[in-house]
Order: sequence, then C-alpha cells, then structure tokens
Amino acid sequence: MEKRININNDTKISELIKADKASIDAIAGVAKPFQRLKNPILRKIMASRVTIAEAAKMGGCKVEDIVATLTPLGFYYEPISANERVVQSKPQWLLQADKAAIIVYDVRPIIESGTDPLKEILNKFKDVQPGKILCIINSFIPTPLIRLLEQEKAEGSYVETVSAGVFHTYFLRKKKEAAAKKAAVNNIIVDDAASFEAVYNRSSEERIREIDVRHLEMPQPMQVILQELNSLPENHLLYVHHKRVPVYLLEELADKNHEIHILTVDDKNVKMIIFEKP
Repeated sequence: MEKRININNDTKISELIKADKASIDAIAGVAKPFQRLKNPILRKIMASRVTIAEAAKMGGCKVEDIVATLTPLGFYYEPISANERVVQSKPQWLLQADKAAIIVYDVRPIIESGTDPLKEILNKFKDVQPGKILCIINSFIPTPLIRLLEQEKAEGSYVETVSAGVFHTYFLRKKKEAAAKKAAVNNIIVDDAASFEAVYNRSSEERIREIDVRHLEMPQPMQVILQELNSLPENHLLYVHHKRVPVYLLEELADKNHEIHILTVDDKNVKMIIFEKP
C-alpha cells in the first residue's frame, strides 16, 4: 500500500524530512537557496522553523513548485482555504513607534555561517530600553525566539513579511519586569531560583542524572542532551548545565511528553531540569 502523507502550506520542512529523508534532495533541487538543507547544521537551524509557504518565499518560487517535487514521494497537498488563514494586524505600539528609534539587527549572516545567533540576539535585546523596540531581520520566522522572549522580557511581537525570504520580527520590551518570575508555555517553565530548587529537591540524588555541556560547540550540546534523554530511566530527571537557553532543543522537545524547567543564572550559565511527565 502506497504511503500518503498529508501536507499544507504550514507544514514544517522538518516534518517532511522526518517522514522521508529523500525530501531533502527533492526540495534542494527546486531552487538554489534550498541547497542549504544539505548542510546538517543549517538544516538543524532552519528546517524546524520554516514552513513550505515560507520556504517558497525564501527560494523565490511557488508553493506548487515544492509540492510538485514532493508528490512522487507520497506527499499529498491540501491547500488552506482563505477563511482558515489568520492575518495578524500590525499592533498600535509599532504603528506609533518612532522608526528611527527602533534597533535593527540582521542575523542572516550569522545563520549563513552555520552559527546559532541566539546569544547575540539576547545580548542585543539587553541594550533595548524598556518600552522600546528591537527588529530582527531573518530569512525565516523565528518562532522559538518569539516564544522565549515573550516568556521573559517582551511585551509583544509582530512579524512582517518584507519580501521573498526576508522577515522582520519586532519585539516590544516590557516597561516593567518582575525581579522574580515563573512563567509557563506548554511544557516549558521559566523558574526563579526558589521554584527551580523546589523542582530539583523533589527527586532523590540517585534519580538525578547531571551533565555539563557548556564546553561543547554547537550542535553537540543538543545531541548530547537528546542522547541522555533517550537513555534516561523512568522517574528520573536530567539536570543540565548549559551556557545559553537552547531554543532549538526546546523546539525539538515541544511535541514530546517532557517538562522542562529553566533557570538563567547569568549570560553564560543556564540550568535546566528535564523529565518525562507522568
């Protein structure tokens, strides 16, 4: 029986690759920008963030061009009707903003070099005054970054499609920020020191596996953490010492049955507790 995998404009490239690795070469042959998918590091950075529709814009082609090369692999395209699309209106805080006062940061050269730009973006956001705006220029919509900043220091965000493969994501920095906070989005919980310690103390020492990935270069920290989670015994937790909040790991674990607690000690010291939810 032939396989049939339903896809639409919002299907992530990573979902295509997970379903059939032959889709890498298939998509790479559609347009020159897609050749980057053959680079494992760039593929890890981009594939789980870019949808078919966004990829078409980046490649300067039509969604139909990508669909045509996927159809022989068993993918079945289901268009999204107009009434299913949600159009985000430009917020008042951006409409009323002084354009000259917006801090603009283009991270495309960093990503092209195969480097994770998260640390640089977070450092840049620290320079933004409360109530002011940071604009990140990217070749895809940075969904994990949006979730992360909105958990912590961003009052709101807005994504603007400028042209094919060019997205401007605006972040409004909160005017007031709580000194100690605890926020949750899905299975990700940003803790203060007290709540993080309380989670840690719920388990006995023999049920805690501790690893330090701060000395490893990208993408090794993510690979090591995923390997440890795969072998983690039931009712155990993984205690991780990291040098940054691993946004791409959080995206990887988003649809899995894990609870993730994060404590940011300083710019180069992030603690994480990860365990499978009962």
